[in-house]
Amino acid sequence: MLFFPVLVHCILCLAAFLLMKSGILKSSSAVMPIVFFIPVFGFLCLFVLEWESRGDQESKREVGIEKLKINDEIHRSILMEEEPARDLIVPLQEALLINDASTRRQLIMDILYHDTGEYVDVLNKARMNDDVEVVHYATTAMVELQKDYEEQLKTERAAWEDEKDSPALSCVYLRTLEAYIDSGLLEGNMKRSRQLELDELLEYKIRHDDNTEEEELSLYQRRFDNSLSLEEYTAADTCAEHVLNKWPQMEEGYLMNIRLGIQRRERERIGRMLGLIEDRKIYLSPDARKTVEFWKDDNGRQKTEQATE
Repeated sequence: MLFFPVLVHCILCLAAFLLMKSGILKSSSAVMPIVFFIPVFGFLCLFVLEWESRGDQESKREVGIEKLKINDEIHRSILMEEEPARDLIVPLQEALLINDASTRRQLIMDILYHDTGEYVDVLNKARMNDDVEVVHYATTAMVELQKDYEEQLKTERAAWEDEKDSPALSCVYLRTLEAYIDSGLLEGNMKRSRQLELDELLEYKIRHDDNTEEEELSLYQRRFDNSLSLEEYTAADTCAEHVLNKWPQMEEGYLMNIRLGIQRRERERIGRMLGLIEDRKIYLSPDARKTVEFWKDDNGRQKTEQATE
């Protein structure tokens, strides 16, 4: 009579041991001595521990799933933002200052996955950093961006040269060329070469396109700005005088002449424009009025003398 219960107990202990080893039972193997030495109470302990263990696993699984769901929602909200990299400009500048290597690298990589053309100033600062990886990432981004501009300009110029009578093609070419020059990617002779190319294109559009007055004024202003940057003062003077003579009641021609006078240190030109503005009672925008008032007052005259010395 005693042999049979002992045999059943041994079989159950062996089964419990094998189930634990195979991972079917989640209870700790530390409970096996209790199961082996205490026939009835041991199995009750194993049952209770197994039930609690499975309950804990379910709780952990649910929490884990909820966490994944939350993370997924956060990830989706980030991906749906239109310009997620815009907020990276200030943090990256701060990271460059505090020498936080991991933050620098992460932010640089984030920028690389967005429109790098909007962050050339930040990338330029990153290129001067002590971190070799940050410098590499920033340099790579700028080289790739410059390559894209070059290829785009080559294609658009070829299309324009094949059909120079098309204002639409020249406008596309003009926009890309101006964006490239203003991007901050170009320096030295490369920038000057592109500016000369821009001057050529603007001059062609002024002479050959059938422009409205608004378009013509814009073209002259853009050529004036470009010529002033190139220090091509003859072309700048031609633009300023043309605008002044054709639109004498508008402020643009006077302001262009004042800017040219400042850069060339021509006190007489500045004084002449101030006199014409007053005599002709030219309406000035708030910004233009500030400029004129600055050069009209006594301090302005002193600054004119200092600028022309």
